[in-house]
This record gives sequence, structure tokens and C-alpha cells, in this order.
Amino acid sequence: MDTIFFIASKLVWMLVRPETLLVLAVAAGLSALVLRRLRLAAALLLSSCLAFLAVGALPLSYLALSSLERVWPADPPVGEVAGIILLGGSEDAAAARKWRRPAVTEAGDRYLATIALARRFPEARVLFTGGSGRLFGAEIPEARIAREILVSAGVDPARLILEGQSRNTAENARFAKALVANQGQGSWLLVTSAFHMPRAVETFCAAGWQDLVPWPTDYRTASLRDGIGWDLARNLDLLNVALREWIGILAYRVTGRAVTARCTRGG
Repeated sequence: MDTIFFIASKLVWMLVRPETLLVLAVAAGLSALVLRRLRLAAALLLSSCLAFLAVGALPLSYLALSSLERVWPADPPVGEVAGIILLGGSEDAAAARKWRRPAVTEAGDRYLATIALARRFPEARVLFTGGSGRLFGAEIPEARIAREILVSAGVDPARLILEGQSRNTAENARFAKALVANQGQGSWLLVTSAFHMPRAVETFCAAGWQDLVPWPTDYRTASLRDGIGWDLARNLDLLNVALREWIGILAYRVTGRAVTARCTRGG
């Protein structure tokens, strides 16, 4: 069932990506034009042009993404810390394979936060969870990249717990929990991108984690004023991120992979 869900989620996302919908709308408009359905063609093509302009020039993506980034506060107060959980997904396995060195994506801020926390709490265990989210093709394991980065930054290898089989957030939570049957005394800091934190927290709660402290990082949005102006590529990328998360939250709740009951400290 997990594999079916994983494959279905990838296929559905390919179909509902904003750029896919825009291309389909343009293609439908051109087809209507060829078939001399002029009014339909005009409506589809005009709507597509307006959508391109709106996405490229207005802060629509900022609104969609910042609503996720604001759910959990940055730098929350913490007490005793048993461990730090770093969610995978910021590793660039393709680049690492080509250049034979660790590589990260735009979400590499997750590593900066984890390294800083590991130094701040030197007795805490550091758990990395992440495999590969690709449908096809082999990659360098994310866990191997994570180990190289963390150890090179001075984290003692003896503190590391590496989980490298998970393919999505639900498996991150379950597989990591299986490695830490006894959470020990203190909280576990959950490190992931701010926009991903709402789904991550709900998923870890569903997997049975307790006493989590969300530690959001990798913020992508600024003020709405900064989002006004022509930047189609950037805005489309942010819109993709936001839409994928909102769809993911809904799908996880419907399938029981996420729960709204909180398992966080004070939540």
C-alpha cells in the first residue's frame, strides 16, 4: 500500500503542477482554434495569458507559501534535548554523483540549522531520515551525503543515527521512530523547511512521536512588497512548493498518515 501511495502521489503531482495545467490550457486553446471554436479558443488562451501574468508579477505564491511558513515560530524555547531530527530532501544526489562530493539544494539551510543545534546541544543524538523520492533511477543515498556533511562539520559520528530507506515524509516519521524506540529524556528537535513543517509535525504525531519541538528553517518568502514584480521562474517555483504542500497535507490527513492532534511540547 505504501508503494502504491508513493507512485500515485508522484503521478498525480505531475498532472496538477501549475505549469502542467497552464500548458494544457494553452494546448486546449490552440486545439479549439484549429477546430474553429473561436469563442472557446479565445477564452482559454486569454485565461492562460492572464494566469501567466498573475503568477509572474503578483505575490500569489508568497501568500500561498507564507501561510505555511507562519504556522510554527522560528527559534522556539527549548529545555533538555534528547535528539535532533534532520529530515532529508535537501540533498542533490544527482550533482553529488556527477561531481563525487556532497551537494545540497536550496533547502541546504536545514544542514546549517542542524549543525548549529548539534553544537549547542553536544549530548543530543542526531538522527537523519531520508532515502530517495525518485520513481526511477538509482541515486547516491541521501543518508551517505548527510553523514559526509555532518561529520565534516565536526559532528561526532558516534552521535549519528542514519535512516536511508524512506521515500516520503510518512516513511521518514515511521522509519525514524523504529530506530528510536526509546526517545529518552528530553525533547526531540524536528528540523525541516518552514513550509514543510506543518505536514511534518502532523505526520510525526501520527507515527507516535512525543515531545517534539518544531525547528523550522529554510524560509523562502519575504514581504509581499518583495513579491511584486516580474519573476515568473521564481514565483512559479514557489507556487509549486506551496501547492505540493497543501495537496500533501490534505492527502496525508485523508489517508491517516497525518493527524491534527499535536504531540509537540506544550501542544
